[in-house]
Amino acid sequence: MVSPLLREGRGVVALPDWPITVQGRYTDGVLWDPGAVGPVIEALHAVSRPPSLQDTDLDPGGLSSAAPLGDPGTRSIDGTSIFGGNLIKHFGHFLHECLGRLWWLGDPGGLPEAAREPAGELRARLQKDDACVYFFVSRWLEPTRELAPYMEEVLEGLGLPRQRIRIVGEPTRFERLMIPGQGWGFDFDERAWDAHLGCSCRRLMRCLLGGWRMASAPPAPGQATPTRLYVSRSGLPPAMGRLIGDVLLDGMLTAEGYALYHPERHSIADQIHAYSQARDLVFMDGSALYLLWFCRLQPGTRISVILRRRQGHWMCDQLQRLLPVTEGLQWHVLDALLAEGLTSGNDWESHNLADISALARGRASATAERADPAPAHIPVMQ
Repeated sequence: MVSPLLREGRGVVALPDWPITVQGRYTDGVLWDPGAVGPVIEALHAVSRPPSLQDTDLDPGGLSSAAPLGDPGTRSIDGTSIFGGNLIKHFGHFLHECLGRLWWLGDPGGLPEAAREPAGELRARLQKDDACVYFFVSRWLEPTRELAPYMEEVLEGLGLPRQRIRIVGEPTRFERLMIPGQGWGFDFDERAWDAHLGCSCRRLMRCLLGGWRMASAPPAPGQATPTRLYVSRSGLPPAMGRLIGDVLLDGMLTAEGYALYHPERHSIADQIHAYSQARDLVFMDGSALYLLWFCRLQPGTRISVILRRRQGHWMCDQLQRLLPVTEGLQWHVLDALLAEGLTSGNDWESHNLADISALARGRASATAERADPAPAHIPVMQ
């Protein structure tokens, strides 16, 4: 079929080790189309807008000479296969920007009209023809290609069986490769992508994420699910980004009646279940927030995010775009940062300084049932 949401490649060659920069972001893996004598532009891992060759540092001539087109030893996959995109072995980046080509796994009834026929064809290939879904794995942050357990759990929860997941680890020629359009990205220009794909990308992704297959076991008898949670980073290794003195916040919030929650100690399904049952959630800003996209939040749920870095403002803006539609949802960002980059120039691993007492006051102003403004030095943004 001809659709901007689904393209087809015949005889394309996957080159997993080919380094490429697309829209300023380094990644690994290119699909080469010998018929067009060029890369498959639709398969590039875009950062913001629909990509073009000019957005890359590719040399088509050099790529053409490197593609093993006539090598009889090149691995070949017969029949129909599906391209799943690029995976990044980092929890936040994986959830934020690596699921955008899996929109077709969402509830068919909730998909935009333009996406239903392409999704139906892809589902049929997966279910009836035993088609496998092939991914590149970027070694940008970690040198291995094996899927992390959380990646497997997320993909399976979205409806992609583990036995159908394949990682491209060597040059591979595909007889027929179906290439879904990229429905989301890191700094996603929704307007440009909606026009490019002919439908609402936000609706595509909400349909996918909202279809999470809940597999969490119910609480043990007599064990109530907490309705007030503080999702802390205090249990992470020292190399991970933290606020200095964040253990003090642990004590302050548990004294207020919040259950202390270290997400790294729980499965993906258990985290989604816990956040879905809570009515008052406080997060230290970080990758754990992305699992809110998969939740069925309670009406009137209150979410507060404590910033540990200025970049957290941008991250919170991105997060809000795919939050599930929830009646009466309240969203607050608490910024009491005093200094950054104290232990590293990288915001994701630095231990930064915040005014802990101001955070306590800012949280009180965000949660109090009155209209008083927050203190001027600790903004509370809806």
